[in-house]
Amino acid sequence: MIERIAKLLAKAERATTAAEAQAYFDKAQSLATAHSISLAKARLVTSEVRIAPINKRIVIGEPRRHANRHLINLMHAVATTNDLQMDIARNSTFCILFGFPSDIATAEMLWSKISTQMVRLGEDFLSSDTWRGDVRIVRQGRHTRRAPLTKQTARAQYYEAFIETVRGRLQLARDHEIHLQSEKDGPDGSAGTPSTDIALLEKAEAVADYYGEVSDARGSWRGDSRVQGMSAAAHKAGHRDGQRVQITSNGGLSGSRAKLGR
Repeated sequence: MIERIAKLLAKAERATTAAEAQAYFDKAQSLATAHSISLAKARLVTSEVRIAPINKRIVIGEPRRHANRHLINLMHAVATTNDLQMDIARNSTFCILFGFPSDIATAEMLWSKISTQMVRLGEDFLSSDTWRGDVRIVRQGRHTRRAPLTKQTARAQYYEAFIETVRGRLQLARDHEIHLQSEKDGPDGSAGTPSTDIALLEKAEAVADYYGEVSDARGSWRGDSRVQGMSAAAHKAGHRDGQRVQITSNGGLSGSRAKLGR
C-alpha cells in the first residue's frame, strides 16, 4: 500500500496542471486513510492481525536551525492526520512518532516529500522580494513599534501559511474518505465487520494507551508560537503554494533534502 501511495505522489511530478497535481496529492491521503481504516477493522475481527503500535524517532534538522520548528509543525500536521501521537525534542531537532507501523511509514513519506517542496518554494518566494516593504511588530517594554520585515520573519510567515493550508488539505481528504467508508458500513456495519467509527475509536485508544505507557515526555513544546508581523505577501504566497504543492519523486525518504534556511 505504501508503494501505491508513493506512485500517486510521483505522478504529481508529471502533472500538467496544478489542479491535477493537487488531485494526486489528495488521493494519496485518501488512500492512506482507507488503508488505515481497513487495518483497524481487521485488527478487531481476527486474531491473526497482531500488529501493535510502535514508536520511531525522526531526525528533523541540525541544532539552532530556525526552520526546525516549522518542519516540526509540518510533521505534526501530517502525523495527526494519520492517527499518530508525537513527542518533540525541546530544541526541535527530532520528534518521536507513536502509532501503527503503516501510519508512521505514510506520515514519514508524506512529510519528507512535502517539506522538501516547502523549503524550496519558500526560498523562491524570498528571492522574488515581494515581501519587502511589509512590516513587523517589535515590542519594547510596554510599547510596540513597526519595523521593516526581516527575511527571517518573512520566511517564517510563509511557512506558517503553507503548513496551515497543507494541514487543511490533508484533513479534508481524510474526512472525505472516512465519510465514504462510513457510507459503505450500512446502519450496523457490513458483513459482520465493525463500523468505521468504532474501528477508528478502538485504534485511537490503542495508540493512546501505548503512548501513555512508553512516552517519557515532560512539559510543553513552545516552538509553535506565531511570529509577529503583517506580511500579506508572505501569507498569500504560502497559502497559494500550499494549495498547489506538487510532490516530487526525488523527495523520498532516501532522497536528498533541500538545504534548510535559517
